[in-house]
Amino acid sequence: MNFPRILASSLLSLALAGSTGAALAAAAVAKAANGYTFTVTEGKNLEESKLEALAGCRERGSDCELMAWGGDAAAIAVVKSAGSTTVVLRDTPALARDAAMKMCRKQAKACTFTALYWEPGGEWLAWATAEGADGELRAQFYAYGYASEAQARQVALDGCAARLKDATQACTVTTKWGAWTRVTAASPSYTAYQLETDRAQAEKLALARCREHTPSGQACKVVRAEQNAGPRAKPASFDKVFAQTAVAKERAALARPPAPPAPPRGQVMSCTNRCVNGSCVRTFSNGRTERWEAPRVLDPFTNNWKWDTSSCGN
Repeated sequence: MNFPRILASSLLSLALAGSTGAALAAAAVAKAANGYTFTVTEGKNLEESKLEALAGCRERGSDCELMAWGGDAAAIAVVKSAGSTTVVLRDTPALARDAAMKMCRKQAKACTFTALYWEPGGEWLAWATAEGADGELRAQFYAYGYASEAQARQVALDGCAARLKDATQACTVTTKWGAWTRVTAASPSYTAYQLETDRAQAEKLALARCREHTPSGQACKVVRAEQNAGPRAKPASFDKVFAQTAVAKERAALARPPAPPAPPRGQVMSCTNRCVNGSCVRTFSNGRTERWEAPRVLDPFTNNWKWDTSSCGN
């Protein structure tokens, strides 16, 4: 019986070459007793993000507690009312806002959509391998979709060790974070693996390597593709929903230029009026504007009622 050969780990090392990228894959929100909240996004890992959120919260308040945390891509909405704070993580900004408002309104009437954040998420993968003296792969284990590097590493090493028949051998492991795809291409006599950030490229290279080591007359085909999730870009709807938060409104108010001062009492100023029926907006010579309602007066010449839109408010 002919058993299929497996790609040597030296070729796996080529596929895994390069340094591990910085992970930005965890969010946490902590709240103090005085209502102050501290939010961490794009943290290195979930546990560090929790600690950072609590530390930031304690700089502005006491009795801090974690309100929400997660490692997946998500929108984080904060809603406050008198004496309570609601924090939720959801797949989209609108879902997060609506869910937080709904939860708040179960306990209070006056709820304010306070803040919105985006966590891009991302996952860890680890690939553990062991090769024999002949350079052939003796065991391997590929772990993907994990929230922390340590967890992915341990799962891969444990899986690889369980597949080793020779106790004198050891597995080595490489980890990566973000959007990666591992493709397996196989023929009846050979199996090849390729890890790339682009799936199409991974399939192309895995098939090429399989065909290089497969006898004529045997066909290679892609038999498996395992995708590790990378960060998800902030959705286009984020800015629109963020504009509804108290934070955004406060920023807009601070950025808005101050209105020109009202004319001193008794001083006559020129103005122009734009009116629709009796609803008017007057603009003064210094640029200040104001809305006003024009009165109805009797025109002595036509004996008809009309809107008097000639006033400058003096």
